[in-house]
Amino acid sequence: MKNQFYALTKNWSRHGAFSGYERLLDFINVPFNIGKQYFLPYRFIQFFASKTQLKNYKSDTVIKEWQFLFKIFKKKNIHVLYGDMDYYYLHNIKKFPFNLKKNKLIATFHHPPYELDKRMGYQRKEVLGALDKIIVMGSNQISYLQQYTQAEIKFIPHGINTQYFRYDEQQVRKNQILLIGVSHRDHVRNLAIIEEVNKQILTSFLVLITPENKHIYASIKNVEVITNKVSDSELLSYYQESKGLLLSLIDCTASNSILEALACGCPLITNKVGAVTDYIPRESGIPVFKTEDLQASSAYIVRLLQDDEFLESISKKQRALAIKYDWKVIAKTTEDFILS
Repeated sequence: MKNQFYALTKNWSRHGAFSGYERLLDFINVPFNIGKQYFLPYRFIQFFASKTQLKNYKSDTVIKEWQFLFKIFKKKNIHVLYGDMDYYYLHNIKKFPFNLKKNKLIATFHHPPYELDKRMGYQRKEVLGALDKIIVMGSNQISYLQQYTQAEIKFIPHGINTQYFRYDEQQVRKNQILLIGVSHRDHVRNLAIIEEVNKQILTSFLVLITPENKHIYASIKNVEVITNKVSDSELLSYYQESKGLLLSLIDCTASNSILEALACGCPLITNKVGAVTDYIPRESGIPVFKTEDLQASSAYIVRLLQDDEFLESISKKQRALAIKYDWKVIAKTTEDFILS
C-alpha cells in the first residue's frame, strides 16, 4: 500500500489569493489530505502550543499535528509547508506507538539562519532529527540545519504564479519607484538611496508598509506611504505601473516581492545578501548590488527612470528568469523530491 500524502499548511490573508508557499498545493499533481477542522477548549490547546517553544506556533496547529500523528495505522508522507512555524509534535512520529507504520516526514523552512535561531527554542537535534527530508528556500539555510539533522536537504526555490503576476505591455509606467514590506528589510539603506536619488532627479516613491512602521518613511521628500490592506489586483497594478522595486534587505531566503517583480517585469533594485543570488544568478544579466554600494544602486534607479529602452531590456530579462520559478515547474520538482 502506498503512503498517503498529508499536507500541514496555513492560509495567510496577507499573502492574498496568489502569493505564499501554500500556493504549492494548487499546482501539485498528487492527491493530498489537509485534515479536518476540530475545536477543542482554547486554554487546553494553548497550553500545548506554549510547550513547543516555537515562535508564532498557533493553537490550531496543535490540532493539525495531532490529527496526522494519531493516524497510527496508516502509512504517511507528511509535508509541513511552514516547518519553522508549524512543526513540533510530529517529531514523535518516529517513536512508539506512532512508528508502527513506515512514515516519511518532510518540512520546508523559510527563514534565514539568524531568524531560525531565534524562533526554534526547542531541542533542535531531537525535533529536527526526526525529519527525513527538508526543503530550503535558500542555500544559506543548509549548513545551519545540517548541525541538527541527518535529513536529506534540498534547495527547491519558492514558486510564482506567472499567469497572474505578469507583464502588461499596454501599461504606461509612472515615474515611480515602489517599496514593499517590512520583513528582513534594510530601511536605513532604502532611506539613503531615496535621499541620493532625490538629489539627482524628480521622481516619486510609493511605499506599501504596515501602519506601525509608517513613521520610517512618513516625512521623507517625494514619498507616498500606503498602510491600508492592498488587494491582489492593486498589488499587481503597482508592479506593472512602477519603474522599479527598491528592495534593500538585511538577509533573506525566498522573497515574494522578488518573484512578483520578476514575473511582472518590474526592475528590481536589490542587494547581495542571503539567498538573493540563488534567485537572481549572475548569468541572468540582472544586476544585484553590494550592500555598501549605495551610489551604484542610486545610479541604476536614475537610469531606469530616464532610459525607457534600458528599462525594457531589464524587464525582459526578469520575465525570462521568472519562468524558471513558475509554480508548475516548482511543484513538479517538489513532488519528485517528497515522494522519492
